Amino acid sequence: MTITDAPAPAAVPAHAASAAPAAPAGAFAAAERLDRLLGDPWSPENPYGFAAGVARDAVEEYPHEAEARLRAEDFHLCHLPGALGGTFRSFEDTQLLVRVAARRDVNVMPATMFSISAVMTVLAAGTETQHEVVAGWLREGRTIAFGFSEEQAGSDVLANSCALTPEGLLNGTKWLVGRGSSADAAVIVARTAQRGAGAFTAVLLGPEELSAHQVTRHAPQRTTGMRGIDFADLEFDGLPVPPQAVVGDIGSGLAGALRAQQIVRLMSTAGCLATADTALRTALRFAEEHRTGGERVADTPYGARELALAAAELIAADLAVLTAARQVHVAPGAFGLASAVVKHTAVRLTASCVSRSHALIGARAVLRDGPGAALDKAVRDNAMVAVIDTSVLGNLRALAMHLPAYAPAFPDDPAATAEPDGPAGERLRAVFALGEADRLPPLDPAALDLGVRPKDDVLLGFAAYAGAIRRELSGRGEDRAAELVAGVRSALAAVVHDTAAAQRDRARSAKVSPETLDLAGRFCLLHTAATAALTWWHHRDGDGLYGAAPGDTSWLVAVLALLTTLADGRDPRTAPYGDVAPAGRLATGLDAARRLFTALPVRLSDRSTKSDTSTKSDSPMKSDTSDENEEADER
Repeated sequence: MTITDAPAPAAVPAHAASAAPAAPAGAFAAAERLDRLLGDPWSPENPYGFAAGVARDAVEEYPHEAEARLRAEDFHLCHLPGALGGTFRSFEDTQLLVRVAARRDVNVMPATMFSISAVMTVLAAGTETQHEVVAGWLREGRTIAFGFSEEQAGSDVLANSCALTPEGLLNGTKWLVGRGSSADAAVIVARTAQRGAGAFTAVLLGPEELSAHQVTRHAPQRTTGMRGIDFADLEFDGLPVPPQAVVGDIGSGLAGALRAQQIVRLMSTAGCLATADTALRTALRFAEEHRTGGERVADTPYGARELALAAAELIAADLAVLTAARQVHVAPGAFGLASAVVKHTAVRLTASCVSRSHALIGARAVLRDGPGAALDKAVRDNAMVAVIDTSVLGNLRALAMHLPAYAPAFPDDPAATAEPDGPAGERLRAVFALGEADRLPPLDPAALDLGVRPKDDVLLGFAAYAGAIRRELSGRGEDRAAELVAGVRSALAAVVHDTAAAQRDRARSAKVSPETLDLAGRFCLLHTAATAALTWWHHRDGDGLYGAAPGDTSWLVAVLALLTTLADGRDPRTAPYGDVAPAGRLATGLDAARRLFTALPVRLSDRSTKSDTSTKSDSPMKSDTSDENEEADER
C-alpha cells in the first residue's frame, strides 16, 4: 500500500482522526494525507505528536510505534524509484513527506530512512542486480547501514584505513554508523590501494556477512540529539567478502559514495527544516498567547523582531531546499555545487531559527516540561542533522573549488551578460516551477558528477537575469527589493573573483589561510539570496508564495535583507526591522491557516491554537500564559 492511495487504517487513534480535516486532494496530497493520518501533533495523547517525542527523548527510547505506523504507509520507500518497487515520485515530494513526519520527531528519519546513503551509493555505481537486491531488502523492511567515516580520519576521508585485501578480507572499523548495531545489511567503503581518490572500493554486505563472527557490532554511543537512535561502530576482522559484493569497479568506491552523498545532503535538510518548523511554530504560539507587562510577547519590539528573523531564516532555507530538490532531477551532472550550498545554508539558517525560537520563551527554555522541552529537543536534533552526513570543513573545501570557474559569468558590466535561452533557459524554468511534478525528468543517480562542469544553472541564471529582475522591481515601485537584488549581484561577483584571485596566490591558499573557506561560506548565503530573487522572478505573475498576494515582495525583501546582512558578517539583528518584519507576519498567517512553513500550499492537521489541545496539566507541551509581570527575555 502506498501513501498516495492509503485509507486511514483502524490503528489510527480516534482522537487523532477526529481532529483531522477533510481528505486532501490535488497538489501535495501525499504529504497532506500523511500528516492527516498521523493526527494533531499538539494533542498530548497522540503517540505521533510533540509530547510523545519529548517523552521518548527523556528516556532515550527508540520510536517503535511511529516507525511501524510509517512503514505501514510505505514511508520507508519514498526515496526508492517506482521501477524498483518504491513510491518515489520526486525529491520535492519526498522532502515534503519527510518534513510533515519529522516535524513531530526527527527520529523518524533514521528509524525509517537511514538506508538512503547505502541505497543511493548502489544506485549511483552498482549493477542492476545489486539495484534489485537492495530494493528487495528495503521492500522487506530491512535497514541497510552505510559505513564511511572513521574516527581517526575525521573529515579527511583519504586517511581512512579500513581495508579490503587482495584476497577479499575486510579489516578495520567504521565509526558512528547510523543503525550500526541493528542494521540487516551494509555498504562499506574500504581502502583497496595505497593513495589517491581511486584507492577505495564500496562493498555490499548482506545479512549473512553481517552475522559472521568476524564482525563486531559495538554498543551504540550516546548522543546529544536523536536520542534513542543507535550510532554504533562496526568492526571487521578478516571478514570474507565475495567478489559479487563489490559495488561498481575496484577503486570507484569513493567516487560512488560522494556522488550519492549529494542526494543524502539534500534529503538531510528535510530534518533541518522539520526541527525549525516545530521550533518556530511553538515559539509563535507561545508569543501569541503569553503576556509580559500586559502586552503579548509577539507584540513587543523584541519578540516581534526575533519572530521575524526566525521566520526569514526558515523561509530562506526552504527556498534553497525546494529548488535544490528540483535541480537534482533537472541537471544531476551539475548538482554538486547546489548540494553543498543547500546543506551549508540549511544547517546554518535553521540552527539560528531553532536557537532564536528557543531563547524567545525566556526562563521556560530551561524547564523539562512545557514548550521548552520541545524546543530543547529541536535544538539538539538540529545539531545532529548538521553533522551526520558531511563535514562542515569538507563541504566548504569542495565549494571553494567550484567558485573560480564562475568569475566569467560576473563581468564588471552586468549588461554584458546574456540571458539564458534554449536548454539552459528551459532547465531554469523547470527548476523554479515549484510544485509542478510533470516538469521534472526521472531521477538519474548515475548522472551525478563530482567535477565543476557543467555549471550550476541557478547561479548562471541569476548572473544573467539580475538586471532584468532589478528593472522589473523598480518598474513596480519596489525600490528596496531592486536595491537588494543589485547588492546581491555585486556581492556575488566580488566573492567569485576574490576566490579566483586567492587560489592563484599561494599566500592566500587554503593550505595557509582560511580565506577561501570564509568566501565559500559567504557564497552560500548569496547563492541562496540569488535563488530567492529567481523564485520571485518566475512567480511574479502567478500564485503568491508563503500566503502572500501574487507578485508580493515582502518575503523577498525579508530574505534578501537577512542574507546580505549575514554575508557582510553582521549580526542579523542589525538588518532594518522594516525589511524583515513581513516574514513574521507571513509565518503567523501560515500557522493560523494550518500550513507547513514552505512556499508550497501544504495543509496540516494541527488545530488552530495550542491552547485548544494542551489541556492536561502534566502535558509536556502546556505552558502558563497568564503571567503578566514576567518581562520578555532581552538576551
